[in-house]
Amino acid sequence: MDRPWRQPVLTWFRGQNQVWVEGDSDRLFSWVLDGDADWVVRERRRWQRVREQQHLRKIRPIKGETRVRILSEGQEQDGHVVVNVAVHQRFFYLMKDTVCDQEELQGYCLHLLEGNDGWAILDCSLIEEMDTERDKVWSCYQPHPEENVVRGGYNRMQAVQYAETWWNGANPRYRKFEDDCTNFISQCLHAGGISMDYGSRRDSGWWYRGSRENWSYSWAVAHGLVNWLSRSSRSPAEIKQDAMQLSQGDIICYDWDGDGRWSHNTIVTAIDASGMPLVNAHTVNSRQRYWDYRDSHAWTPKIKYRFFHIAGN
Repeated sequence: MDRPWRQPVLTWFRGQNQVWVEGDSDRLFSWVLDGDADWVVRERRRWQRVREQQHLRKIRPIKGETRVRILSEGQEQDGHVVVNVAVHQRFFYLMKDTVCDQEELQGYCLHLLEGNDGWAILDCSLIEEMDTERDKVWSCYQPHPEENVVRGGYNRMQAVQYAETWWNGANPRYRKFEDDCTNFISQCLHAGGISMDYGSRRDSGWWYRGSRENWSYSWAVAHGLVNWLSRSSRSPAEIKQDAMQLSQGDIICYDWDGDGRWSHNTIVTAIDASGMPLVNAHTVNSRQRYWDYRDSHAWTPKIKYRFFHIAGN
């Protein structure tokens, strides 16, 4: 199929590999139609935060790898093309003589227009609810009998293993949500041996039974899980004041706008050479991402965090 707009799409995302290493994002925006557009300003600021994060962590970027998969395409009446893509990025860096990496799988929608100088990008936006795994068949989970759940505490390495296995896809034993971050974290906690806290209503306890709308809000809604971890007598969590107090298998929660409404949850899957957590997450599928999310499209200066240590092994 003839796709003359393919070059700016590939160059836009693969060009980010070089920006990750060199820090100069100007060349990236040569494919953009309006360099003063709001989305361009936000993207420039995000790459500035990425560079700041690299300096704060004292890491040396080595290289980036990017794969782009076209999910859908269409042409609008005004002649511009709309393209949905899944982008898998892996960035490598050196930290205290150790080579490390982080990964993300994200969905984007691009609008492109052909002009006298060729094709250019009108807009590029992250679409968190985009199904980057659309070719897979999902089924509802039938949970393991509670007697098969590990007793006697939380096996944090078992939870981490689950998070590493399923960070870029969905376990077909569970329902997949459009906003899947909390569902994923609940799965990790349960895989680590946290028993479900069954309630008679969806706004009580922490549980999942697998049929239509048969789960608690705390299982699948970010704010609900934070409330359960903070207040329930059945909660295995203890609030900590600093990210450096966390271990693998612990949970970090994010309030992007600092307005008291928790929006995102992650699980700590590694500790870097400086003692800081690296996290895995869903919605924007991420593996061993630095915990503060300054490189995220969702980050704001008002962001608040909550740190939970999960009692166990």
